[in-house]
Amino acid sequence: MPKVAVLGQRDAVLGFKASGAVAFPADNPGEARERLSAILEGDYAILLVTEEIAQVLEKDLEPLYDMPKPVVTILPDARKPQGVGMELLRRRVEKAIGADILFKGEE
Repeated sequence: MPKVAVLGQRDAVLGFKASGAVAFPADNPGEARERLSAILEGDYAILLVTEEIAQVLEKDLEPLYDMPKPVVTILPDARKPQGVGMELLRRRVEKAIGADILFKGEE
């Protein structure tokens, strides 16, 4: 079974442990960079990153989006419907199918 890593604020990632994911809590930018390095050294197929931490690590995560492993997905912040996570999801869906089916007509 592929390993899943979840990187983000402590209160946001610990719940993922129940699903078998490995939680990497990071409460500040320094911890986030250290945890990301540890994840990249491990054998993780999927990396879920909370939106807040993804904004902090934007330049570190950008090259990973085109790599086959780990597949990086930003967990959208429910309080920010137009945030980084939803924009990344929109771009990926549009790239995959050639059309913006998620947000068509909402702009």
